Order: sequence, then C-alpha cells, then structure tokens
Amino acid sequence: MSLLVLILSSPKSLNDDFKIKHGPAQGDRSIWKRTHIEDNVSIGSNATILPVRICSGSVIGAGSVVTKDIIVKGVYAGNPARLIREI
Repeated sequence: MSLLVLILSSPKSLNDDFKIKHGPAQGDRSIWKRTHIEDNVSIGSNATILPVRICSGSVIGAGSVVTKDIIVKGVYAGNPARLIREI
C-alpha cells in the first residue's frame, strides 16, 4: 500500500497485523459498512477506498476512487475506478 491511501470503513482491523485508523466517528457505529481487502492487492498513492470488497491480486491505480466491489482480478483506475485490464 502506498502513501496517502484513504480507506473508509468501520473501525475494525483488516487482519491481525494491520489496523485502520481514521478521524473521529460520527453517528451510530453499528450501521457502518466494512471494507474487505484480500491478499496481494496493490493500492497506488492517494487512492480512496470506500466500503467495498477488493479481490486478491488486483491493482488499484494512484488517485483512484473505488466505489464498488472489485470481483474480477485486474488493473483498476479512475474516478470512479473502472477495469482497465484483466490480469
């Protein structure tokens, strides 16, 4: 994961070794959605990841905004992030 990546999710960990920390939470935390990032995902700098699922082996381009689940292994870029090429 590169620098300046913003992951918007619930205040829970991705796995035992990596925890998401962000600013003050507003509202009822029980209704927050989760972000699930599988293994071997490469995320470029300044990318924004909303509450989605990203499948293993995917590549997210720098500055991309991921707004929907990524279920096909490939290269994604843009705002919103779109499939550029399958891997």
